[in-house]
Amino acid sequence: MAALEFARPDSLPNGIPVRKRRLTAATLTAAAITVLSPPVALSLPAAVGSQVMPVTATAQCSDPTVTSVRVAVSADIENPAHLGPVPEHRRITGTATLPADGIAALGVATVEGQVTLQLAITGKFSWRASTTLHFPRTPVVAGQDLVVDVVGYAGAYASYLSGDTFVDVTGVDLALKTRRADTAPWPRKGITALCSTPPARWMSIVTDSAIYEFHPAPNNFRVTGTTTDSITLAWNKSYGLMGPPYGYEILVDDVVATRVMGADTVTGLKPDTGYWLRVKAIELGGERRSNPLLLRTLGTHATHYFDTNGTFTVKGSKTAVRGEHVGTMDLATGTHTSHLVFNPTDIRLGRYGTGHAEFSPIATAAGTYQGGVFTVASRQKVTLSRITVQGQVHNLPNCSTEVDLPLSSGPNFNPNDGGALAATFTIPPFTNCGQFTNLINYTVPGSGNTANLIYTPYS
Repeated sequence: MAALEFARPDSLPNGIPVRKRRLTAATLTAAAITVLSPPVALSLPAAVGSQVMPVTATAQCSDPTVTSVRVAVSADIENPAHLGPVPEHRRITGTATLPADGIAALGVATVEGQVTLQLAITGKFSWRASTTLHFPRTPVVAGQDLVVDVVGYAGAYASYLSGDTFVDVTGVDLALKTRRADTAPWPRKGITALCSTPPARWMSIVTDSAIYEFHPAPNNFRVTGTTTDSITLAWNKSYGLMGPPYGYEILVDDVVATRVMGADTVTGLKPDTGYWLRVKAIELGGERRSNPLLLRTLGTHATHYFDTNGTFTVKGSKTAVRGEHVGTMDLATGTHTSHLVFNPTDIRLGRYGTGHAEFSPIATAAGTYQGGVFTVASRQKVTLSRITVQGQVHNLPNCSTEVDLPLSSGPNFNPNDGGALAATFTIPPFTNCGQFTNLINYTVPGSGNTANLIYTPYS
């Protein structure tokens, strides 16, 4: 039977071969054909176009800690866009600049997080969208602007009708994870700020009336496994006009990492590192890439942050105590090193008065997490910096001793959930207490003292 053929060039100027659609006369007879006005172009243009589109926007923020942010980014956008297929998500790179003095004044050592661009899209339709850019942990230095490299992906902003589409940046939202030098979150809730800017033109996209027949992007792209140095991916098989592809390419940060025949594993990655991954079919050229996934490999270590609340019982007298535990655990061995601190508290000096106890860790605490039991061995310097005896206050800045605190949980402790830890400990004699040395050593030191603490994770 005779066949009708839509004329197309055999290849594009860049060498990408072009597939031609063929329809038999019987197919045309059986199908109801609607003539579009203007007619839809069914052949590829002289070139598949893209254009680097930059934007710079300076926004004023509502948060007094971060008063402003300057964003300078660009993306290689499909232009012109087409009635079909929908434009790919394209990688955005650039920088965000923030003043650092307000952040550093809080005691922040590093910051990481997200910069979300608020967008206004106008053209055939008007609507609003946003795109989120990510940046890794970056040191904060007082007196220097904080300049971070941001990465994200632009969505499909072009209209599904032919004509012009314009994309403006109208605002910048910040979500910052701020940390102290010991990596503990500080402030604990981080910093969020809504920042406004006059509209800054980013993209001008023309949608033409063409429909192209590229091999489609594989859908249902997903992660099925993650280790410290690998990510296993899967997706639904894709089919074009010529049937299934020759294979697939997995892209890491938009660079081809491997060529495979189906679901596979990307190896050689760094622990505890974020990667953008996507997949595309391999055929005759022009294949579409899947939407990207931002995935993170597992770490070799885990850091846990706890508030500690409970009591010390010394010579039968209970004293409320509060503190904080920051620990880093080797996931392979279950061992950890930790920083355990306690807030000052008052203890009884028998019936004679009270002492103001201050605690400072002498060395890094250590412990294990084995068989569901979590242990912490901490050595603390305890200073009775001030005592009150018969209503008189006496300052004793050097009156101190050193106490070993061997904390242990019961079974089934989960560091992600927290729980109870306890210890029995001995208080050695105090020294450098002047005329009150005998009184203090009569009322405080000894064995059989107990600690009962509740560990509550806060991050």
